[in-house]
Amino acid sequence: MAEQGHNKHTGALGEEMAARYLLRQGYQVLARNFRRRCGEIDIIAEKDGVTYFVEVKAKQSSAYAPPRSSVNQRKRRRIAAVAALWFAGQGRETDSSLLVAEVRLDSGQVELIEDFLC
Repeated sequence: MAEQGHNKHTGALGEEMAARYLLRQGYQVLARNFRRRCGEIDIIAEKDGVTYFVEVKAKQSSAYAPPRSSVNQRKRRRIAAVAALWFAGQGRETDSSLLVAEVRLDSGQVELIEDFLC
């Protein structure tokens, strides 16, 4: 149970660091932790008329696999399904993209990797 609490803390810290980074880069954060029955999107942001669905992956270090390696096809499909629900609730749709925000907690480094939705 302690491991689960640690993972939640790591995730929350990573999401906060990613949100601050996005703001510094000129993104407007529209929503955080947008949950629906089929999944969750960590951050929804907008920049230059494009809506970005941001999956935050935080790790203490990058000694093993990079955080982005855990965003597989199944995860992309879930994000795409939740993104469709977000747009339905907004009553409008814009160009959109998936961003993976890799957060390395040991160095405080945030890297945005533009990905794709299926």
